[in-house]
Amino acid sequence: MKDKMNKLLALTLVTVAALSGCGQAKTQDYYLSHPDELAADLAACKEHGRSTFDCNEADKAALLTKNQKGSATKHN
Repeated sequence: MKDKMNKLLALTLVTVAALSGCGQAKTQDYYLSHPDELAADLAACKEHGRSTFDCNEADKAALLTKNQKGSATKHN
């Protein structure tokens, strides 16, 4: 009986650990540091018409990136 409880506990801990990393929200700062994911997620959001937290953060990061590029070219 004790062996079964230990196995169940181990399985539960592994499951919780695996699920805790899944589905973490991506922030504007995350997208600014990961431009490839920004582009991919923006395309997916647009394609599927999503308005999730990640999509909103990606939109903000894209706008900030666009504004930074625009102001850099104005000063050169």
